[in-house]
Amino acid sequence: MGKTSFTSNPYPNLKLTEADRESLLRLESDMILEVFPKYEEFVVVDKRKVKRAQWKAIGDDKNLHVYVEREDYNNSLEDDIPIQEPNDSWQKHMPIILAVGTFEGELNDLMFGTVNPTQEIMRVKASYVKDYSDGAVLANIIVPTVEDPFRSVSIKWTQINLPLNQTGLIQNRDFVCLEATGILHFANGDRVGYQLLHSIDFPNTQPLPGTIRARHKIIGFYRQISPNVIDTYAFDTVHPGGKVFRSVALKASAEALLSTTNYVICGQAKKLTWRLQHRQAETRSFRHRSSTRSVLGDKSCTACARNLAPGSFGFPRVAALRKSVCKLCMNPVCHKCKRPKGISFLTPDRKLLRHKITFCVMCMSEVTQMDALPAARDQAEGYQAYNVMASLSGSDILSDDLDV
Repeated sequence: MGKTSFTSNPYPNLKLTEADRESLLRLESDMILEVFPKYEEFVVVDKRKVKRAQWKAIGDDKNLHVYVEREDYNNSLEDDIPIQEPNDSWQKHMPIILAVGTFEGELNDLMFGTVNPTQEIMRVKASYVKDYSDGAVLANIIVPTVEDPFRSVSIKWTQINLPLNQTGLIQNRDFVCLEATGILHFANGDRVGYQLLHSIDFPNTQPLPGTIRARHKIIGFYRQISPNVIDTYAFDTVHPGGKVFRSVALKASAEALLSTTNYVICGQAKKLTWRLQHRQAETRSFRHRSSTRSVLGDKSCTACARNLAPGSFGFPRVAALRKSVCKLCMNPVCHKCKRPKGISFLTPDRKLLRHKITFCVMCMSEVTQMDALPAARDQAEGYQAYNVMASLSGSDILSDDLDV
């Protein structure tokens, strides 16, 4: 991600009429309602068992498995034939990828990491998920609200910068997509989150110079089946643009579906940032830090109670070496109990910074287990949970250009 990424809109003239908005909402509804019953049937009837006669395994990550539809279900696909430039029927000529299984996380964390209704939040999300190199919100159709903080529908432009693109041998890829998120329910009441990405064309969103327009259609459903376990059912169809081999498209699709777990990481990081800024505001309101101090005082680790005071003859104790202060509870923490975390912030001039901030193991555990819903509601109200804080003294700037 470059220093100027996510700071400009290459298509500022895109304007949606009310008829456009209604048409796009119908498109979203039709696509979601076409696939959602298949997920419920997969869970209730098929007992989450993939039909191997239809699907061939092509990859996995722990308990998350990726399959491609077998060629006898779509005879037009052959591994050794290049796929031509996409046209209006591009999806008919591309392999269909299915991801099913489970991964660690909480549904609200995942949805909080997924929802990014503004360009600033897009930029922060990309610093954690690392899915796109650049992007912009072209138009919002539905924005999150306090009552429904995970519901959003928008048109976005995104770009992926490929290695060696500056040599002219390879061109970057970009997408213009309808993006939607929300919450649905099974007949039994189970709560299911979803995300939709669907390529769409407008007359004034033609590909940029030196960039090839790629296309994709991703529909993912996510359901909490036990504490810290999310079940997923997702389809992906990608055309990378240009003349590409089917194997290249398969690899791109599989990697996209396996990276879903990064949204949980993003949601947890955003939640931590939100808590950090709220804690800073609370500390300022008290005008001193005494109310946050541990009953153990300044001379013991707040997590394990190790003595951090100087030893004999004033020499530091082993436990006090590389000690720090937790930026949430403001208590001392020994090197074994501290948890440095890279956190992304935006400066007033919209520059993206990443700070390494120290937390104690107890505060990290508390925030990890905290429900993301309050933070998501604050985000829906426009709370700037990512503005860089003035009191990050003692923190290390990891990077101001997050190619790290």
